[in-house]
Amino acid sequence: MNANIRYKNGGTSEVATSATGANFVALPTFRATKVTLFNYTGQKIDWKIDNGSFIEANNNTAVAIDGLVGSQQVSVRRTDLSGTPVTVKFHFAD
Repeated sequence: MNANIRYKNGGTSEVATSATGANFVALPTFRATKVTLFNYTGQKIDWKIDNGSFIEANNNTAVAIDGLVGSQQVSVRRTDLSGTPVTVKFHFAD
């Protein structure tokens, strides 16, 4: 049996990390059950879901996050806590 997964909604967006460095910034709100972060910022980033523990993502990697009820559940920041914002691109799908 072959499965063919189709999403009703999807797109690509981006978010800048915080200018204060230590704060997490939530992704913009989109209806999404899956988000894929693309870290091509030149820096390591941390990401987390809601108020959970953060996970580090190396530069030049992508991270797929399933089981969401909206893209805004995912937040990001620079691992080095620098106040120089970087832009994290992401894909969302519902």
